[in-house]
Amino acid sequence: MKKIITFLILTVIIFSACSSGKDSDKGRNIDKSKPLSWGHPQTIYVFADENIWKYAEDPLRESLERYVFTTFNENYFEIKRAEFKNLEQFYKFNNLIFFCNYESSAEVSSYVREIMGENVIRDIGQNNVGIYPKDNLWANDQFILFLIGNTEENLLKLNILQANKIFELMQEELFRRIERKVYKQATYAQKSFSGYPWSLELPKNYVVFKEDRENNFISYLARLKNKSDRYLVVFYEPVRSEEFGKEWLQKKRTELAWKYYDEDEFKEKDIRLEKYNIAGYEGWKLSGRWQNYKYSVGGAFQSFAFLDKNTEQAYLVDNSVYYPEGYKLTSLIELEIISQSLIIKEE
Repeated sequence: MKKIITFLILTVIIFSACSSGKDSDKGRNIDKSKPLSWGHPQTIYVFADENIWKYAEDPLRESLERYVFTTFNENYFEIKRAEFKNLEQFYKFNNLIFFCNYESSAEVSSYVREIMGENVIRDIGQNNVGIYPKDNLWANDQFILFLIGNTEENLLKLNILQANKIFELMQEELFRRIERKVYKQATYAQKSFSGYPWSLELPKNYVVFKEDRENNFISYLARLKNKSDRYLVVFYEPVRSEEFGKEWLQKKRTELAWKYYDEDEFKEKDIRLEKYNIAGYEGWKLSGRWQNYKYSVGGAFQSFAFLDKNTEQAYLVDNSVYYPEGYKLTSLIELEIISQSLIIKEE
């Protein structure tokens, strides 16, 4: 298997034409004529022939089961292998992955080869490998990835070399599903943000928690039983380009959390700083966990910052969650989706 981890440039086809749907709901295709898919949105069932699975399992788990550090490690996804003989039981599950070696006569590979069209056959003949996403094949709100190689070796190389692409496709689908749930609720009218140079697509279950107009600060809170308390902050101030960066974000988040959240803080060892695009701007993301020793509580947070060069205003959009008894990742995703809707108003 040493050859399999040798670097090889493979042409990968992301066959978006394979996706289809009759309606569009918040950026994703749905087909309401089919039964609704079910299952945990972060569980992915995988169909693969025995020899393929033996070598594909570890790289796939390493990629898709990567974790986010909240107050503990939370996996984005959980991988479960499914037996092909039980395929009919999985027709309505929402996340599926199929591996196919085109030269194999084993049951999973044979099945995938049979249901793929002539266009896919031609693609594999020309490009050796391909990743083919499919929406709603057997159920509404279903997402399937077909990973195909012309040989076992190329299929396994595809699984390793395109691990990030596979993760991104599944992550995007998770975000879209959460976005649909978020925006089933009504949102505030744009006039609700009058007096601020920005607006948000903010669901009405978020209410003003703290506001300091003199210092350009406002925070919102959504609270629901059996779910995280979700806090969203928008803050801005004039900053020169040479003064803006990750250091500004870290310092400003420290100041705001201490002042407005009654001495919330974070430690250097509990955070991560990275470049990140937010609301269409190139900026920074600070994430990790927060503590409040005054009240002996803690949780997870993520802060986004960018500089609007037209107005020379630096923006900080902060998300934090508090939920001692449960998982926090999906709440952080919800908050990021809302944060990404931020728009700077035209003067």
